[in-house]
Parts: sequence; structure tokens; C-alpha cells
Amino acid sequence: MNDQNIDANAELEVSEFSRADTTGVNRRRILKPVPLSIALVFTLLGAAALFIVTAGAVKFDITPSPDSLEITSGFFSYRLGERFLMLPGDYTIRATAAGYHEFETEVTVSSDPNQEFEFSMLKLPGILNVASTPVSDAEVFVDQVYMGNTPLTIDIEPGLHDILFQSDRYLPYQTEVEIEGRRVEQTVAAELSPAWAIVTVSSEPPAADVMLDGTTLGQSPSTIEVLQGEHTIGLKKQGFKLWQSNIEVSAGQELSLDLVSLIKSDGKLSISTNPIGANITIAERYRGQSPLSISLAPGNAYEILLSKAGFEPIRRSVNIEPDQDIALNLKMTPVMGVVRLQVQPEGAELFLNGKSIGDTSQRLNLTATRHKIEVIKPGFATYTATITPQPGLAQQMLINLQTEEEARAAAIPTVITAMQDVTANLIIPDKLAMGASRREPGRRSNEIERQVQLTRAYYLGTHEITNLAYKDFDPSHNSGMLGRSLLSDDERPVVNTSWERVARFCNWLSLKNGLPAGYEQVGNIWRLVQPVNTGFRLPTEAEWAWAARYDKGDTPTRFPWGDNMPPPAGSGNFADESAANMVPYHVVGYNDTYRGPAPVGSFSANEFGIYDLNGNVSEWVNDIYTASSGRELLIDPTGPETGDYYVIRGSNYTSGRFSELRWTYRDYGKDPRPDVGFRIARYVE
Repeated sequence: MNDQNIDANAELEVSEFSRADTTGVNRRRILKPVPLSIALVFTLLGAAALFIVTAGAVKFDITPSPDSLEITSGFFSYRLGERFLMLPGDYTIRATAAGYHEFETEVTVSSDPNQEFEFSMLKLPGILNVASTPVSDAEVFVDQVYMGNTPLTIDIEPGLHDILFQSDRYLPYQTEVEIEGRRVEQTVAAELSPAWAIVTVSSEPPAADVMLDGTTLGQSPSTIEVLQGEHTIGLKKQGFKLWQSNIEVSAGQELSLDLVSLIKSDGKLSISTNPIGANITIAERYRGQSPLSISLAPGNAYEILLSKAGFEPIRRSVNIEPDQDIALNLKMTPVMGVVRLQVQPEGAELFLNGKSIGDTSQRLNLTATRHKIEVIKPGFATYTATITPQPGLAQQMLINLQTEEEARAAAIPTVITAMQDVTANLIIPDKLAMGASRREPGRRSNEIERQVQLTRAYYLGTHEITNLAYKDFDPSHNSGMLGRSLLSDDERPVVNTSWERVARFCNWLSLKNGLPAGYEQVGNIWRLVQPVNTGFRLPTEAEWAWAARYDKGDTPTRFPWGDNMPPPAGSGNFADESAANMVPYHVVGYNDTYRGPAPVGSFSANEFGIYDLNGNVSEWVNDIYTASSGRELLIDPTGPETGDYYVIRGSNYTSGRFSELRWTYRDYGKDPRPDVGFRIARYVE
């Protein structure tokens, strides 16, 4: 009975055991002398009887039915069919079955007469053969864990598993497999589908490099395999602009792109001038100043105009070919003007631009740019002035030298600097007639003749305030656009600002220069501080008219350039031929090379060294607008005290009608306009 290896398949009839009832038994034990062997037999029989009486019947229900079952540790046990007679205590059982992991566990048998234990054995892994077509070497993932590349044989635990195949240029393939286990071989084969589509691209002209996401794949016409998803396809050919397009490719769906007509690439034009800083217009469009490099579309003849104050305009025509670089190096010819000086007393020495050129009794033939002259005579204050000769127009300067004492008494600067690039020239006024006679052609009803006496010397801005200067006051200001032209270029006059904002600018400039504020706000109205102080302000209408129409005692002309139309070349910035498509009226036969406002100072200054009083942009002046008449002499007028609008003087780049170009033309408003700017003024004392 010590052999515990039991044939699990043996068939024995068994019945349930029950313990013998020994209650009430009264045995009388009589010990008799017996042989030792008989005593041993009876001892063993007693032990067996005791085992039978005290052992319980234990059943082990194991799934699947094991090939072998043994009790490897614990007390003596005896198998009867499907049950074991086992004393209470701890035991180790071991079971084996083909295709399953060996099973071993510990059990605790109690004193219950009938006991049952249930166990399940675990299957051994299965064998899975993995393959892929039409390509091998596909990556295999089992339950998201990389296992290797096809073809592949792997051990895999029984149960349901997720199998994923991945390969470059093919769509992922995913399936589920129920693994039998028990070392049973199973096979999974994936039929991979291409992840690309055929894309056909062609061009005119052909033989362009075909690029996919920056990589060249051939030349057009071409048929290429493109992976699904978003891509950038391009065509590149010498002499033509790069063509690119974004495409969406779906796997297996062929895509044929429309024929691509390539555009010829731009050429490059470089222009340099001596001197630099010439304004460059190409095809009637302002492009900047020299030196300049610009790309232009090929196959066209471009008309080029270069202009600079004091120099002859230069015209050129160039033909641009694809990828062609053209360089123009041009020397500009100065425009000459004649200046005669009449100096009293005689015998003074004349300096031009810092260099002595002899006495003053000579005729000066100078370039039509700004020049500095100095007249020096012992015992007299040095006379200094800036002159700008007018081409084709002889000028005469009358200079009365002051004694040093007289000069000290009249030590008033002729030019002041309000801020960087903002200067003002001294104006000594006198009497003037404002308005136009009733007989003047083009006269408007608000141009009423008035006699004015100006008694106080004043400074007037040499240029209209530029965008650059105005942005120091209001960095957020934007003058806007005119077609494709930027009105907000730094060197152009500021526009699209109201009269009130201009008054605020003047006060800001006064504070910046340590001067009293020129304007004050009374209720909702801004007006000059009374009495008028030396703070910066707008010029009065009379001051503007004096500076603009100064005629040295002669009868004022109808237009800034004279009495006839059209204006001579370089007269100013008006609505010229280049602006014909922008404005309802333009000056026929005149071209100033600017469709919009020109950089300030692009044209010649007047006798006072003041630029652009005629043309470029119209200008706000101080006076509240009125058309009232009166015959009394006006002394230092500053305009009405009340009104809804303010006077605007001067023509501008949109002015093309006869009446608008006259000196006496008056306009009015209060709100921002793209053709209205301003310049500063202030009293000397």
C-alpha cells in the first residue's frame, strides 16, 4: 500500500465509507501469551482498521483528465477508483497531460469523510506561422508588441490575439486569431494592399524636373508612385518659375493632374546712379530710389524714368529675359540755373558752398540744387543764404549787407530745427492781396479779394510734415494706401489726419522744444491761444498765401509756374498723365513721374526755400473757413472764431482741373483726407 502511483484509468467499484459505530460495545480484553509474529499481524491489522475508520474519501476533479496523477508528499494515501483514502493533513499532488503544462499544487485534507477538489491545467503555447504577400519582411505585432518580420514562427499563448502587419508602402493589415495552444501549429498569411496611387503629371514645356516633397523623381511627363496622404508636388525648369501644388492621394486611386503651363521666370534689373538717391519709376510706377535691385517679369519692354532734383531726367528702355541680370550704371547730368547777385555795399567777397569764388560782381551758373552762399566784407556782418537755382530761369538776389551792429540787432535765425528733419525758414512778410479778381478765369465764389497786412515775422516749415516725423507723435498712425502705393512711406507727407489731430501735434512739438502751447481747447473747439504766442501752429491762410505767391513786387501769376498751361517739366506734383486712370481730370501733356504723393522736397523750392506749396498734397491752414467779404484792411488775420470747417490751401497730386491748379484755389474740411497734409509755422517773437 506504500506505492502511491495509481493507474488513473483503473475501474473499481467503490461505495461511500462510513465510520463503524463502536458505542455501547463492551469488550473484555484478555491478554494471552502469543507468538511475536501473531502480535505484529494483529498490530498491522489494527492500524489498517484504524486508517480505514479515520481516513476520508477525497476526489480530485482535474480538467482535462490527466494522463497521470500522483501524490508526491504527505501521509499515506490509497486510491480507490476516482477517490483517494487520505488522512487529514497537507499533501502535494502532481498531474500531467499531453499538450498541457505539468500541474502541481498543495491541498489540505480535512476530517470530512467526503471531500472534492477541482483544478484546471494550463494549455501549452501554440505554434503560429506568420507570412505576408506580395512582400515579405513585414513587421509583425502581436497585441501591439513587436515580434519580428515575416516569414516568422512564434510560440503564442492560447486565446484570442490581435495580429498587425506593417510594411513600407503598404497599408497596415490587422486580424484576430484564436490560438488553440497545446503545441498545435496554426498559420496566418496577410495579403498586403499597396498604400500608394499612381500620379501622372505633365507640363508645357516638357522635360521639367518633377519633385515630390522636395525630392526629384524624374522629368515631365512622368508617372510616379505616391504614398497616400498630403504631398507637395512641384515642377522646376531652367528659365521658368517653380510651380508647386498640394495634392491629396488616396491608396489605389489613380490621380492625373491637369497640364501645367509653366511661367517664365523673372529677370533682375539693378540700377545705380551718380549721384545716388534718384527716384526710379518703372512702367509708370514708382519703385524707390537708386541704388535699386528689382525682379521683373520677362518678355516685356520696360520704360524707366530716373529723376532727381537738380538733374536732368534719364529715360531708358530695357527688355527683360528669363533669369537675366541687367545692370544699369547711370551718371546724371545736372540741370543748371543762373543766379545774379547784387550786393550793397560793393567790394564784398563771395563764398559758394564754403569756397571763395571772388567778388560778388559775377554771374553764377549753378546746378539746380541747394547751394550755400556767403557774402563777407570787413566791418559788416557775414550774409549767409541757401539758394536753389531754377532751370531756365535767371534769378537775381538783392543783398544789403548789415553792419555788425545792425546784424546783432537783427540776430534772428533764418532757419530753425523743430526736430530731426523738420526745419522752418524765416519769412519777413508785408502787404498782400488775397483772393482773385472777378474776371480771373476759373475763379470760385469763395476767392474774395481782401487786402492784408502782415506785421510779424514768422517761421514756415520748409517741407510738409512727413510720416516719419508724425510717427514720433503718433506711432499708431497709418496714412493708408493709394492703389498699390504706400501713402505711409517715411519720406512722404503725412495724410489722413484731421485738423484737430494736427493741432495736438503742434502742441506736442511746442512742448518738445520748450515753447508754450500754440492751441487751447475751449469746450469741443481747438483754437489759437490769445494773444498768439511763439508756440508751433499751422500757418494762417494769409501767411500761407504770402509764402506761396511771393512775387518780389510783381503781379502774381495765375499758376505756380506762370500763366499758361500745361506746366513745364518739374513744376510740381499734380494729376499728371500717369494718374489718368486714378482721377476724373488730369493735366494733359504733363508727367511728373508720381501717381501719388512724392517724397517731400522732390521738386524745387521757392524763393523762401519752401518746398511743395504747389502740388504734392494740399495743406491744412489755421483759419476757420468762411466765404464772407469785406473791404477793410486785415492786420495779421487768424480767421473767424467760430465755424464748422477749416481752410485747405494748395493743389495736390489729384488736382487736374484748371481751377484747382491756380494759386487762389480754396478748399475746406475738418476730417482726414488722403490728399491733405500740413506744415508747421510759428512767430519769431
